[in-house]
Amino acid sequence: MEALIIAAVLGIVEGLTEFIPVSSTGHLIIASELLHLDHLKSDSFNIIIQLGAILAVVFLYRERFKEFFNLEKIKELKGLISVKKTNRLNLIHIAVAIMPVLAIGFVTRKFIKAHLYNSHVVVFSLIVVGILMIVIEKFKPKPVVHSVDDISYMDAFIIGIGQCVALIPGVSRSGATMLTAMMRKIDVQASADFSFLISVPVMCAATIYEMLKVYSTFSSEDFLGLAVGFTVAFLIAIVGIKGFLIVLKRLSLTPFGIYRIVFGIVYYLFMR
Repeated sequence: MEALIIAAVLGIVEGLTEFIPVSSTGHLIIASELLHLDHLKSDSFNIIIQLGAILAVVFLYRERFKEFFNLEKIKELKGLISVKKTNRLNLIHIAVAIMPVLAIGFVTRKFIKAHLYNSHVVVFSLIVVGILMIVIEKFKPKPVVHSVDDISYMDAFIIGIGQCVALIPGVSRSGATMLTAMMRKIDVQASADFSFLISVPVMCAATIYEMLKVYSTFSSEDFLGLAVGFTVAFLIAIVGIKGFLIVLKRLSLTPFGIYRIVFGIVYYLFMR
């Protein structure tokens, strides 16, 4: 029973933090250390339950995903490859945005997991990116792109490069992509929408890879815990995404930058 409660707690942490720019991976690493969980197994568990939160995006943006995989739309992609400006977001934008992080993540995954998955790196990343968030929010260029459908292939590629920084625990994938998008003169709402959409293939790839790698080491009890964490993460993420978009519309990213700095300092001083 205790293992299932821990799985539910990690699912709540994942669901609440995956899509807000505070770093779900960082929070899960800290939560795992506070709960004194086995390092290697908890890292794999945390990666796998992220799929629950990712499926929340598929659920909330289901009409967009249906359009992506509409047979007629797929047939049109060949003619859109050489087009500089499209009037609708398509799978080419998604592919261009995820290629950099998939390539760099594959090459660096062992080093990152061995050397960067710890609370020291997380705290440093939380504070530094929190400061950047506040600075960029204050000095960002005036947005000229107000919808994901107006994002260009070049925008998508540069946002994809920015997403690579989020391989460092504590940076936040949504934070890295949104800040990069805002510097490309994309407004905060469109930045968030695009960040959510490109998270799906990236996190699905990471989850499937991790599951195949550790499948044989998990017991039936572990799989029950994964099911609990997965389900809780899915349900909480739906609420988290909707709440984040409401806050974003009214207050933008500054509150999240302040939270990151305060949380990082408090954890470093009092909770380590």
